[in-house]
Amino acid sequence: MSGALPDRAQAVIIGGGIHGCSVAYHLAKAGWSDVVLLERKQLTSGTTWHAAGLVGQLQGSHATTAFASYGVELLQEIEAETGQNPGFRQNGSISIALNDQRMAELRRKADFASLFGVEASFLETAEIAERWPLMNAEGVLGGIFMPGDGAANPSDLTQALAKGARMNGARLFEHTPVEEVLTEGGKVCGVRTGEGVIKTDIVVNCGGMWARELGRRNGVGVPLHACEHYYLVTEPVAGLPADLPVLRSYCDGTYWKEDAGKLLFGFAHFHPKAWAADGIPETFEFDSLPFVEEDVMEVLELAMERVPILKSTGIRTFFNGPESYSHDGRFTLGAAPDLAGYFVLAGVNSTGIQSGAGSGKALAEWIMAGHPTMDLSEMDPARIEDFQARDPYLRERCAETLVLTYAMHWPGRQRESARGLRRTAFHHALKARGAVHGETQGWERPAFFAPEGADPVFDHSFHRPSWFEYAQAEQKAARENVALFDYSMLGKLMVEGPDAEPFLQRLCTNDMAMPVGGVAYSLMLNERGGIESDVTVARHGDDSFMVMSGISHTRRDHDHLRRHIRDGEDVRLRDVTTSYAVLAVAGPNSPRLLRAVTDADLSDDAFPPYHMRHTHIGHAPVFAQRLSFTGETGWEIFITPDFAEHVLEIILEAGQPLGLRLAGGEALNALRIEKGFLHWGADMAYTEAPYQLGLDFICKPGKKLPFIGRDACLARKADPKGPCLRSVRLADPDAILHHNEPVLRDGRIIGFVTSGAFCAMQKAAMGLCLVSPPDGAGGFEAVEDGPCSVMVEGREVPAELRRKPFGA
Repeated sequence: MSGALPDRAQAVIIGGGIHGCSVAYHLAKAGWSDVVLLERKQLTSGTTWHAAGLVGQLQGSHATTAFASYGVELLQEIEAETGQNPGFRQNGSISIALNDQRMAELRRKADFASLFGVEASFLETAEIAERWPLMNAEGVLGGIFMPGDGAANPSDLTQALAKGARMNGARLFEHTPVEEVLTEGGKVCGVRTGEGVIKTDIVVNCGGMWARELGRRNGVGVPLHACEHYYLVTEPVAGLPADLPVLRSYCDGTYWKEDAGKLLFGFAHFHPKAWAADGIPETFEFDSLPFVEEDVMEVLELAMERVPILKSTGIRTFFNGPESYSHDGRFTLGAAPDLAGYFVLAGVNSTGIQSGAGSGKALAEWIMAGHPTMDLSEMDPARIEDFQARDPYLRERCAETLVLTYAMHWPGRQRESARGLRRTAFHHALKARGAVHGETQGWERPAFFAPEGADPVFDHSFHRPSWFEYAQAEQKAARENVALFDYSMLGKLMVEGPDAEPFLQRLCTNDMAMPVGGVAYSLMLNERGGIESDVTVARHGDDSFMVMSGISHTRRDHDHLRRHIRDGEDVRLRDVTTSYAVLAVAGPNSPRLLRAVTDADLSDDAFPPYHMRHTHIGHAPVFAQRLSFTGETGWEIFITPDFAEHVLEIILEAGQPLGLRLAGGEALNALRIEKGFLHWGADMAYTEAPYQLGLDFICKPGKKLPFIGRDACLARKADPKGPCLRSVRLADPDAILHHNEPVLRDGRIIGFVTSGAFCAMQKAAMGLCLVSPPDGAGGFEAVEDGPCSVMVEGREVPAELRRKPFGA
């Protein structure tokens, strides 16, 4: 678009790829006509133009699947609206399996599809060969067919969105790079370009592979890096059916699609390479990268074996282009945590064409409503630690994300790159005793303990991995005897100052006017009555509280607290997570163990549950709080790092005659599921209200100082809607639950599993699930206890549903 830039705009979008144009389209269509999009070169000239254009309805999460499903709807309608044909062909897709574990994954994928009404059916090998006659069927065990999938033309789709945005009043400017996002008082106030300044309160960073550097200029972490991504296009293939479905062979690392009488086939690389470590060239526009045959030879040979016609067909195009990948395989979508009015949509891991329309719509709705209108917590920019936005980390992690695109999507899959970054004070001592570590937010945390002589390998499976029995034994120790966990990575935030109590009374649903030494479990809500976090709060002094939160959202909780400190309020916030190592002792024999190492009175009268006391273990000053995420009698012991190993040695020595067992995160997860304890981000987020989860007992609406969201919380409870939490237990001891398995009653889907594990004491797979009655009525009482079933790998497994946890 030509013409002078406006002086002011309601929102300025930076980046003219699929995402920027989608945000502009959805804002403008909703009535925000004063929207400006600025593109450094030409629309689509970064990575959008060379995308393969695959359109799949099913993605890895509820949010991304909603994006993709909406994207198909838009593809079917946008030509009638704009006159621009997006080139959508709905030929379907087939995903094949070459081994039993991949088949288990595909069957679970089909189960997940049923939650959204997306058609996915199992095909035998002969049926696949009939639908895809060019495929070598050797080794193929079967697959799934999704008729609603297909492919679109990336540039045409983006131009259709751009045209629709213009038709609704948005203005798009090409060849207008943004030099600076202007801020004042912690808020966005405009953008500066070579053509002048545009004043605005909202900036949307849709800069694609430039988004990281653009965000960095304003202290906004955008964890992505461009990586080299290859595909090839053959010469015309005689008799190639135009309606050929997209074929994916994850085990071969390859996908194929018909492309105007030719075959286009691309790769999820076995040996990825991050690109532009020294920065993206300023002149980059519709560019490609050198094609290095050695980089793809291994996967190319597999492709030719799977589709033998490739051996005798010429290659017209050898293409290598940059694609952006994130550090954890998840999008970055939402409001920047430290700069009001700054939004990000980037790092979509080569799924931009299928998710661009839906993700742009979701962000546009967030901007207009002032809050997310669906659960986008997995993508929250506030999840990102500072080290995760630095180039050295991203070059390692983002390249691995590319490799894992077509690798097995194991539950709890562990990354191999950039490991060993954050180690607790117990790390080496526990590793010497068999600890096998998993990683979360850079923290190395014991996942389980391998017995002496066993191979300490963290392998993965949809069924029973090699360490399954070790974790079962750890569960039994916590339930029947005593177990010890490393909790050091627990988030610990000190809230201090004369106004600390009233501040936390306003933020927390539970009553913070407790005596020194009191401990309380609480929620923090938003103005809509949704759960922003669950925390444990301990009162350390008259003006001093410790707020404890989960590893994955400590940074998010810190930002939430900081944002709510009012002008003139005397409140100080400190992150002391690394100032204390923590050991958690749990089980019926935990009092015996602690009496052997401390002279503290552990009786119920002197040290009741949800209280904290200072004491000594050995020569070390410690404080302990009586509670446990296992649901058993237990204490969490806080130690300064200098005394940490000393305390560990004393506890292990005292625990030896008791049969103390070291335990890890895999056992802890199963133990908390059995007791019905929730994990924010898995079992709940800011879309759920306390009554839906049975957590209104920790909401104190009668407090003198009302908590944020109190009125909305009460209103939602009075007019209940939405799913409610239940516990589910399978009747078949061979079946395993992980997450997202559909829950059925009377043959109808009523919900899905949010967290699952095999619980040793129940001798069955158990899960927490969100379910709704068939008539759609809400409320915690809405779904009755009783028989149900759960879909596990295409099989309807009998189960039981209960309001109260089975381990209660």
